Amino acid sequence: MKDIITTICQFVTSSVGRKVIVALTGACLLLFLVGHLAGNMTIYGGLGGGNETSWINHYAQGLHAMPAWLLWAIRLGLLAVLLVHIGFTLVLKWENVNARTKYQKEGTLKATLASRTMVLTGVTIFCFMVFHLWQLTYNGDPANCYEHIVHAFINPWCSLFYIAAISCLFMHVRHGFQSVFQSIGLSTRKIRPIFDLAAIAFGLVICGGYISIPLAVLAGIIR
Repeated sequence: MKDIITTICQFVTSSVGRKVIVALTGACLLLFLVGHLAGNMTIYGGLGGGNETSWINHYAQGLHAMPAWLLWAIRLGLLAVLLVHIGFTLVLKWENVNARTKYQKEGTLKATLASRTMVLTGVTIFCFMVFHLWQLTYNGDPANCYEHIVHAFINPWCSLFYIAAISCLFMHVRHGFQSVFQSIGLSTRKIRPIFDLAAIAFGLVICGGYISIPLAVLAGIIR
């Protein structure tokens, strides 16, 4: 047992270990984004058929119908993953900022805009998440989820803030998608361009799906 604990500590305190942890927690968060988007897309169910509100209302009610212990276990688990991801990302960023070798300086110059702004976009997304949860989750009634979303996004400023935050999410997701495969050793120079294109496509689908909702509300498609 002592050897196992020692190995875990060495892994967590190593630069490679921290990168792997950031990659794995990031992968979990990416999967959550996919699942959350799938639920959000139910807002389009029944449009034009006189049954616009039922799909997403049933989805929201189904989530809240889960046993309280299970729902909170999922919430706390996601929160733990998020905090670990943020914490280790900040540690890695701090190490990079304080690095003084020529190799690391050149690496910084070659870094993409997305990689250089990961902390900034991450902080923006976190602040947005707090507001988003307060506005559309804890401050809303699952039975009237559809109406609550429309009421929120009919405000142009609210929709603009949402779209800006999701744009930051696109940069974060694109870089994070690439980093997952690089950190676990699956990205090589030969296939890296494929992962780059896949990252862009993934980011566009996910973030485009989220942004489509406030745009649809403002356009009167969802009302």
